Amino acid sequence: MTEPSRRRRSAANSTSTAPLPFCFRWISHLNRREAIRQQCPMPDSAPKTVRKETAVKRISKCGISLRLAVALFASAILCNAHAQTKEVWPSKPVRFVVPFTAGGSIDVLARLVGRHLETRLNQPIVVENRTGAGGTVGTDLVARAPADGYTLLFTAQGPLVLNPFLMKRLPYDATTFAPVTVVVEAPNVLVASRQLPVSSFEELRNFAKANPEKMTFATQGIGTTGHVTGELINQQAGTALTHVAYQGFPPALTDVLAGRVSLMIGDTINLVPRIVSGQLRPIAIASTRRSAVLPNVPTFAEAGYPAIVSGPWYAVVAPAGTPIEIRHKLADEIRQVLGLREVQDKLKELGVEARGLSPEEFDVYLKSEYKRWGGVIQKAGISLDK
Repeated sequence: MTEPSRRRRSAANSTSTAPLPFCFRWISHLNRREAIRQQCPMPDSAPKTVRKETAVKRISKCGISLRLAVALFASAILCNAHAQTKEVWPSKPVRFVVPFTAGGSIDVLARLVGRHLETRLNQPIVVENRTGAGGTVGTDLVARAPADGYTLLFTAQGPLVLNPFLMKRLPYDATTFAPVTVVVEAPNVLVASRQLPVSSFEELRNFAKANPEKMTFATQGIGTTGHVTGELINQQAGTALTHVAYQGFPPALTDVLAGRVSLMIGDTINLVPRIVSGQLRPIAIASTRRSAVLPNVPTFAEAGYPAIVSGPWYAVVAPAGTPIEIRHKLADEIRQVLGLREVQDKLKELGVEARGLSPEEFDVYLKSEYKRWGGVIQKAGISLDK
């Protein structure tokens, strides 16, 4: 090999971040003209036509046809380009689409996580609020986005496991999203007005049997996690709590505080401050274990109803077909962010608990939630269709 050839080979090796594909080792033989000349010498005085024909024969004689050489070269370029594409993600800003209003709890969490992810990924994380139709508008936008890891859905579970059963016509198929991770969860809490003379779930059940007309529960609206949790309680505990739907949290809270509605079901994000201040009396929390932010509130399991587990969970999903390598990297980075002291303090302040599931764990969880809530909604006959 000549000195210039060695320099070119050395330069190529120094700029490569990974070993060359196997096919490049074949192709390099074709460039070793000196070796070929030694094996198949050809007089310089031969006519040009003869020289061309002899060159083809030399390649064939070395065990590689010209057609195969071209195919190998093309394959090498393609596989190397594919490898480089996977290695560089992300090479541009990543977009978190939040299908709910700015300033809400999920928006706050998306921006909190996004701000720290920017440092880890060395790319901007743009949070974009696309509201409408109970999260359907933003969710559909992501469903139609390219599966390249640059447009992701940061959402509560509603658009993924509730809306498919609440609405007959959805513009997207909720079962096709590629799971990334569950970021946090906020268990639902059953609270009572101070005017209601109960302090435990057993007392509530007994009071409900004697006073069925007084047992109403307020939520932020039809089809919310609070609503379906109330129906889950009815189905599991045999109660007959009557749902009273409001347009948001503030008016619901006002009527419960005034005693016009006896109960309320909401997440820890909204209810912890009212419980700590003594405005509302906690009855039970719908989680598998007691909450760190409400350690004195028993779970429904402690009252004998382990199936009453519910509450908003906030997750990241990607368009169908997004490579698993990208999803693993993003899930790992989010898990690292959740371990930061600053983030942990903020999560505690918000009343939520970090999760950080892997894509595989989230896939199993997502399918189980889809099946579970589908059954509850269908049995209760809840619908958002007018």
